[in-house]
Amino acid sequence: MKPQPLCLLCTFRAAYDVAKRSTDKEDLQIKVILETARWLLTTETETVIPAALHTHVCRTAKKITGNPDPFSRLKKFSNDQAIKMFLTVEQRIRASRDAQEAFQLAVKMAICGNAIDFEVENYDFSLEEFDRQFMGCLEKDLATDDTVFLMQQLKRSRKVLYLMDNAGEIVFDKLFMNLIRRTYDCEIWAVVKEKPVMNDALIEDAEQISLTSVARVITTGNDHIGIELNSSSDEFLSHLKTCDLIIAKGQGYYETLTEVESVLKVPICYLLRAKCPVVAEDLGVPLDSGVARFGNLRSGVELKNK
Repeated sequence: MKPQPLCLLCTFRAAYDVAKRSTDKEDLQIKVILETARWLLTTETETVIPAALHTHVCRTAKKITGNPDPFSRLKKFSNDQAIKMFLTVEQRIRASRDAQEAFQLAVKMAICGNAIDFEVENYDFSLEEFDRQFMGCLEKDLATDDTVFLMQQLKRSRKVLYLMDNAGEIVFDKLFMNLIRRTYDCEIWAVVKEKPVMNDALIEDAEQISLTSVARVITTGNDHIGIELNSSSDEFLSHLKTCDLIIAKGQGYYETLTEVESVLKVPICYLLRAKCPVVAEDLGVPLDSGVARFGNLRSGVELKNK
């Protein structure tokens, strides 16, 4: 996905927020902001994917402040809040009338969980209000709903690569992956980040929610928002080449994977809340709407084997 002018404003604002989360020292906060400004002025930002802009902000803040994980406490709190909801939402899935209704509900839960985000321009989110917002989200229709096609593709898949986004929402991804494992004859590999970036999930977040009970967990090998092939680990790249289906959570993966779909040549299903106006416009959906969409296979066309 190509950047828009608003992406630059969002990046500059993120520099301030991440700097504040990283340190109480105002002189270091100012350094982070100024260094971000210098980088934006000297970089051909019109060619930089939006996710790479925020990745640079996080790396700059870590380097200047010495704080390796500014979102550490917030991520743990996000996981704790989502875990409290686990039994309630799991029971709701089990109460579904049939398998298709259960599947569609689990997909919607994974998408509604993507609301847990703290660095999106003009997006206001409160963890304290999340349970109420989550239940309200479940009552809304998806703006794009390719869940039937996702079910078709899962029937044909033996290896699924599930690219995870933020801490907290991974609890609802776990619910969805558990349903996939019970319903389809496929192996699931869940992917988190190798090193901290924003509130993206790490191995320790996967361990906190016992994710290994439903999937095999690996990392991308880097700290880049979304995907960045050049710095990814050989292990992760090998799974990209051998999987039958990619399920990609969140805006970061949408922003980055859409640039390399032709290289990967594997079906990709994007699950996300379109929280950013630039992403919503690119998707052609209303702001803050839910999306389940195949990127390199158009909706309305029966999915085919590779």
